[in-house]
Amino acid sequence: MSGSVAFADTTFIRYPRPAAKVDSHLDYVNELLTEALAFSPRKYQLLPSKATMQQGRAVHEMKNGTGEVDLLWSMSTDEREKNLIAIKIPIDKGLLGWRTPFVISENRQMFKAIKTLRDIENYSAGQELDWPDVKILENNGLKVEKANSYEALFSMLEAGRFDYFPRSVMEIWKEQEVHASKNLIISQDIALHYPAAYYFFVAPAKRQFAEDLTNGLEILIRNGQFERLFLKYHQSSIQKAGLKQRTVLELQNPFLNPANMPLSRTELWFKP
Repeated sequence: MSGSVAFADTTFIRYPRPAAKVDSHLDYVNELLTEALAFSPRKYQLLPSKATMQQGRAVHEMKNGTGEVDLLWSMSTDEREKNLIAIKIPIDKGLLGWRTPFVISENRQMFKAIKTLRDIENYSAGQELDWPDVKILENNGLKVEKANSYEALFSMLEAGRFDYFPRSVMEIWKEQEVHASKNLIISQDIALHYPAAYYFFVAPAKRQFAEDLTNGLEILIRNGQFERLFLKYHQSSIQKAGLKQRTVLELQNPFLNPANMPLSRTELWFKP
């Protein structure tokens, strides 16, 4: 009987089932959510959606309150913040905006002489079609080839359909392991950087959950656990990326208003 009472007291929260073979963010996000929700007076159980789901579809389901998805972690845009509840704590500390490129191994020297953004205008980048990065890159005058799925991008790069696949410092090393059979390497010469924030987004229908998650995350920031978890999962990637040794190409991000970002909370942002 006690089991059924506990079940009745539990709110189920659904997140998009990832399409990737290995989601490089999932372990970190899971631990962060578990730690933050441990402070909640209410019980929550997180479950993946029934089907795999891309970002665009997840945002649509959440905005329309279908109950298919209640929680998403993704790069923020002004539009997403308007339609969903954005918890404005950058769980990536802005690291998602620091990008290093995959190239095929024969092109390891391709970016050696690059000094400015204009120098890479003739090279094409690969991205999944509903990622916010597509518009950011295009808005900065860069060419983008779009794929319907994340996994397809690795094969398309290997086949020469585009020249480079920029991935965040927090993703690229795990992706290299997973796709080790492909003829791809991480270019050592450049990094792209644009203002970005990786937030938890909650469906408007789950306001109480958003409040409980926010409170839990703020406690983790205050007690130092947020920083410890961030370093546990990302310190090695940051060191391997060697951003200070790279030519950093700065891009504008017109789809995220800096005035709406918690930039004054400097402890929440990564600086190389």
